[in-house]
Amino acid sequence: MKKIAFIIIRYGVEVNGGAEAHCRMLAERLTSFYDVEVLTTTTRIFNTPEADFPEGTSVENGVTVRRFRPHPIDGEQHRQLGRQCRTARRVRRQLDRLHLLGALSSIHPEWRMSTAAERRFFLSQPDHTPAMLQFIEQHQEEYAALLFMNFYFSQTVLGSVIAPQKTILIPLVHPDKCLYWALNAPMFTRVRHIAFNTEAERRTTRRIFGASLAPNSLVGCGIEQTPAADWARVKARYNLPERYVLYLGRVTHSKLNDLIPSFLDYCRRYGSDTKLVLTGGIDPQMGEETHPEILRTGFVSDAEKAAIIRHAAVLVNPSHLESLSLLMLEAMDNRIPALVNGRSRVMKDHCRQSGAALWYDNEREFHRHLHRLLTDEPFRTELGSRGPAYVRKHYAWEIIIPALRRLIEAI
Repeated sequence: MKKIAFIIIRYGVEVNGGAEAHCRMLAERLTSFYDVEVLTTTTRIFNTPEADFPEGTSVENGVTVRRFRPHPIDGEQHRQLGRQCRTARRVRRQLDRLHLLGALSSIHPEWRMSTAAERRFFLSQPDHTPAMLQFIEQHQEEYAALLFMNFYFSQTVLGSVIAPQKTILIPLVHPDKCLYWALNAPMFTRVRHIAFNTEAERRTTRRIFGASLAPNSLVGCGIEQTPAADWARVKARYNLPERYVLYLGRVTHSKLNDLIPSFLDYCRRYGSDTKLVLTGGIDPQMGEETHPEILRTGFVSDAEKAAIIRHAAVLVNPSHLESLSLLMLEAMDNRIPALVNGRSRVMKDHCRQSGAALWYDNEREFHRHLHRLLTDEPFRTELGSRGPAYVRKHYAWEIIIPALRRLIEAI
């Protein structure tokens, strides 16, 4: 049986995050066809070393997991190093705004400007793992394919070019300044294949790398059909209200954006008694501030998550940093309408193509759409009814796993 490896910064049932869930679902489904390993770090919760997994090798649901402890080089200088290597990134970003970067990259994809400084910056990332990169160097011949996930961590930027001829990149691209590092070019242009989740993700990437972009295709990811936990027990355990708006994912400032103040403004404006439930691992930087209109469940099991989704009135996703949004797809598959940030091209495309969700471009639209979803029951039901067919047509495992296997077998 051929051996393959996924490379991702965090991994495990207890890890909260869309990319991490994506990796776990792919890895576990491929165990029927391959000897599957995951190379990852000991990090469980970012910036919380006391919660780390132990270093070493384990087997989880048929997947061999190798965890390497982070050892950043000059980690105390990470922010300073980041400031020292902004030049190329800013130039590339400006060229993209002028619609020139793709054409220039087609002719000359790799820049030397700032790459040495950028490399020092990536080596200093808090979760950088030199031992993992060394392991890939020493054992690359043992693997039929190396599948790197998440484009902006050092493990992927530096590791994907160790054996590019057998590398499949699953970049999970979203519009972000991290896309403009000059050091990204070898990763996006030299690998064997790039597996995108959506056409919007591919358009964003092609705009930057032009014709030099490595061979690529749409593969995507399915969703778990997890049996729901007993609702009465879940409701009592987390003190959930009868009616609530649900945010699901990592509870961090970068993901929530202005959701909390916007929701509180909505409650004041419309006199709503609907609560906002935040479900997912909580970033320590969020603090302990509480409000009677907002409930935090913290991390929940997959079965509890399924129950919480199915009893929500609306799911909201305020993040613009999305390459797919598994959470949006889960809600749609359960006939729960979603309200999402229109700055995310990916989620906006889901809305347009499915007719099962709404997007907002400002706080006023957020208030107006949320109010209609919470007060117009026939509209909410109609919107929700369109979700399952869209998800099954585009994100069924029966389509995705064969597509990924074809890429692996072609190496």
